Amino acid sequence: MIQKESLDDEVLREIASVGGGYGRKIEVCIENMKRIKRAINYLKVRLEREKGRTPKLTIRLIVSMRKRFEAYKREAYKYRYYLIVYRESIGLTNHRPVYEIYNIEEILRDES
Repeated sequence: MIQKESLDDEVLREIASVGGGYGRKIEVCIENMKRIKRAINYLKVRLEREKGRTPKLTIRLIVSMRKRFEAYKREAYKYRYYLIVYRESIGLTNHRPVYEIYNIEEILRDES
């Protein structure tokens, strides 16, 4: 027979695992957004250095990276929403820490 304490511990581990899974997905998206942003800034500097001519490959790279950035942004918002819904389902109603820890808006604010 399963003891109540071990069952409670297993349930708590499962609860933490689900919430942590959402958090990890958000962190991956945010890290990818930061990497793409750095690459775009590098390419912009490169474009400014070559003012006389417009390298089409660089422009295409920037457009492609912006699309990937937007995809990661949508995914980060989606998983942050899932995390909030999950927290609501287990009775946690103060979501300020979620917004502080997974601050997607800070990355967007710095975007040029």
